[in-house]
Amino acid sequence: MNYRLVGDTNIQVSEIGIGVWSLVTDWWGADVNKAEDILRKAYDMGINFYDTADIYGEGKGEEIIARTLGTKRDNIVILTKIGYDFYHKEGGKIKQRFDIPYLEFALKKSLERLDTDYIDILMIHNPKIDVIKNSEILSFLKSLKRDGIVRIIGVALGPTLGWREEGLEAINMGYESLEYIYNIIEQKPGIEFLKYRIGHFIRVPHASDVLIEDKWPLISNPKLHRSLKDAKWLNEGIERSKELKVFAERKGMKLSQLALKFVLSNERVSSVLPNISSLQELEEYVKVESLPNLSKEDLDYINNYYRKYYIELNEESIKETIRYK
Repeated sequence: MNYRLVGDTNIQVSEIGIGVWSLVTDWWGADVNKAEDILRKAYDMGINFYDTADIYGEGKGEEIIARTLGTKRDNIVILTKIGYDFYHKEGGKIKQRFDIPYLEFALKKSLERLDTDYIDILMIHNPKIDVIKNSEILSFLKSLKRDGIVRIIGVALGPTLGWREEGLEAINMGYESLEYIYNIIEQKPGIEFLKYRIGHFIRVPHASDVLIEDKWPLISNPKLHRSLKDAKWLNEGIERSKELKVFAERKGMKLSQLALKFVLSNERVSSVLPNISSLQELEEYVKVESLPNLSKEDLDYINNYYRKYYIELNEESIKETIRYK
């Protein structure tokens, strides 16, 4: 397994990380019973980076890391997120909260579930622009660093793609890391964030499963995360990816592996988080580490392909964000 530094820090993370959301939530078709086996196998394969949030399984994501890898605490890097108040539901609904007393409470609970006295990377979860600009929240998070409770602070952008203004503002405010969607099809706005030497954690590298040929055709399922996407977008994405699949095969890899190699081709990326819900997927994606890196000619081909086939789909994805604002 290859490792990279997070921004300008001395914290090293595996190039391929585990997003615990795909192990404990229905959105990625997870079988929670297999989660512990996958985490143990990932650790044995050299993966040291585990990305979770308090909202994932309403605490289950954090608990399973502690239960499975608790004895390895000094050898792993944990990213967790706070900002969704599932403790005090109103009419069964979960609301976002970023007031300082709540953040203190949520952090305390996360530390308890993770059975640790520090968080490597703490992010506020899907905040709007006013939260990112709030200097009190930033000062609170910085105080956690001074106290040794947190090592790196950051912002997770979402739930959809087009949070350009929010991401750039987070960087401008001094947040040290971002988590966001970036892939061959949806290169904007991530390509702008990657100009900055901070921690970059990339999720949805397979464009809502469009770049995983083994899952073609994509069947609509309201439980899965890709239900956020219009079915027409998914089908169009598959149709436009067929030639790229042939290119991947000429390079001796699957399209799904090419998608990961593309993300990792940018040296600013700290770690990529493919959605893993089985041992088979874990093993397939870790094989990417042994595949040859993409050449300049390969990357030129992919970027020309993006401009020819994908840029319209990218713009459509960005527009999806409007309904969340």
